[in-house]
Amino acid sequence: MKKKTGFMTSMTLVTTGIVFVLLTVTMILSNTLTFFFIRQGWITFHPGEPPVPMLLQNAFTSIVIGTVLTFFVVHLPLRPIQTLTQAIREVAKGNFQTKIYIEHPKEFRDLSKSFNQMTDELAGIELLRSDFINNFSHEFKSPIVSISGFARLMKGGNLTEEEKQEYLDIIISESARLSELSTNVLNLSKVESMTLLSDFTHYNLSEQIRQCVVLLEAKWTQKNITFHLEDMEELFLIGNEALLTQVWTNLIDNAVKFSPENSEIMISLAREGSSVRAVIRDQGIGIASEKQKYIFDKFYQADTSHSVAGNGLGLSLVARILELHRGNITVDSAPGRGSAFTVTLPLSQFS
Repeated sequence: MKKKTGFMTSMTLVTTGIVFVLLTVTMILSNTLTFFFIRQGWITFHPGEPPVPMLLQNAFTSIVIGTVLTFFVVHLPLRPIQTLTQAIREVAKGNFQTKIYIEHPKEFRDLSKSFNQMTDELAGIELLRSDFINNFSHEFKSPIVSISGFARLMKGGNLTEEEKQEYLDIIISESARLSELSTNVLNLSKVESMTLLSDFTHYNLSEQIRQCVVLLEAKWTQKNITFHLEDMEELFLIGNEALLTQVWTNLIDNAVKFSPENSEIMISLAREGSSVRAVIRDQGIGIASEKQKYIFDKFYQADTSHSVAGNGLGLSLVARILELHRGNITVDSAPGRGSAFTVTLPLSQFS
């Protein structure tokens, strides 16, 4: 409200100044021309005569001069608005590279900065939208093409029993991948449409994390990974238990995926005031600093080689669920030294 009042005051002062200048210039020019016309004899005026004709002639001259000056000067204060209007039309056409640079007055300079920031954000959103569509199409198409191809090979016959088993394993694997992708898309769509959480329960958060570790036992035992849970306090949390289970499952699953064999994963849990802080640290391949700001975007995969199975939706889902719980997640990572994901959550959603 204060900024709006300041802007209106500035515009009023600018308009008042322009009007004052116009009136002053009109008066000077009008009187100068009238004096010139009298000297030339084009206007006759004798002392003692009624002043009305003289005043009418002077008024007519003032009106003509004022109208001409207004016609040329009125565009000056409107020029920034015209520039802004044209820029808005360009943005409406989808040109998010549009920029405006208005230096004066100060309020229009601030408006220019805000407008340029808005177009930068819109350009980023448009890029993410395009990437989302492209990645979504690719992630869905790849397993379908693979399933179709191997099914055709099996239908053609002339395969050994070993080849049949291999192709069946690939089909099962790709089907599971497609099913997981569909589930993640549906879950993400569901949580993104949420504005308020429901189904709160008071439960043991520490036990929930331990259960998620056990749930993924087949994956981490296959890589001979050791879990260290000694630094976990016994804490209870009020939240949506089902949604938060997805958070811990995704984070632990990612830690296992990107960890080498015979490595360790450390999970700590501690209370900090009215919040809880959980850290999941692995000894995996790590994430480059320039990629870390993108890892919570839909379908983004830091592993561009796709050597590890995944569809880039897990962390997006995690970030959204934590946002709904008024929590947050950060990452500390570097190539070759693993990653540490830190989750902060309020202990109660009713405070």
